Amino acid sequence: MTNRYLLGTALSAFAFIGIANAQTGSGTLGVTADVAGSINLTFVTDASGLAVTGTGTSTASLAFGTVSMFGGSVPTNVTKTVSGTTSFSLATPFDVKVDLANSASTTYTLTATLAAADTVNTWLLGAVDMSAGAPHALTAAGVFGTAVPYTLKLTIPASEAAGAISNSIGFTAVGG
Repeated sequence: MTNRYLLGTALSAFAFIGIANAQTGSGTLGVTADVAGSINLTFVTDASGLAVTGTGTSTASLAFGTVSMFGGSVPTNVTKTVSGTTSFSLATPFDVKVDLANSASTTYTLTATLAAADTVNTWLLGAVDMSAGAPHALTAAGVFGTAVPYTLKLTIPASEAAGAISNSIGFTAVGG
């Protein structure tokens, strides 16, 4: 029994000596970040509008599908207006939502530009004619976090050749 006690004591002493001689290290990691304010612009399907492909994203599209001046079908939530025998228009609302992070801005300005000028068809956002491809101010005091409806109206003359019509509208929001 005494041998076990002596052996246990010796092993404990060696264990404490090992701990007392253990090597340690320490260090400090510095962390920095520069936070920049940012704006997020997204397109959203309006409750009374044509479904926006890519709703909730900043790259979306409106696809009217195959349409014709006389007869044919009109997509759901698209208004078609025929002006005698000279032209027809397709119109639908969509929403633009602008969100803000890490900035003291309280409002934003919103501009829109048709990517390629169109001398044949007429592109309207509300009452603003976008056809020339120049930037147009849509709002000077937009409210962040609110989906704002805009109506796109595309007027196609009867003289336009059958085929695809494709263009895009670039939107820019700048915090104020």
